[in-house]
Amino acid sequence: MFEKSALDALFDELADLWGGSADYDQLLRDAHLGIALADARRDFDGEVDGRVVELIKKHRASD
Repeated sequence: MFEKSALDALFDELADLWGGSADYDQLLRDAHLGIALADARRDFDGEVDGRVVELIKKHRASD
C-alpha cells in the first residue's frame, strides 16, 4: 500500500519528467489506475503506460 509520502514523490517525479508533455493528462490517469491496481495487489503491467509502471515500481512500499 502506498504511503502519502510515496504518492507525493511519485506525482512530483511524474510532473518533473513529463509535466509539459502533450500526454501528461493521460499519464496522470494511468498513474491513478496503476496505483489502485497495485494497492489491490493486481497486475498493472500492460494496463498503464510503461513510464508510469516504472515510477509505481520505484515508489511503492516493499511488501
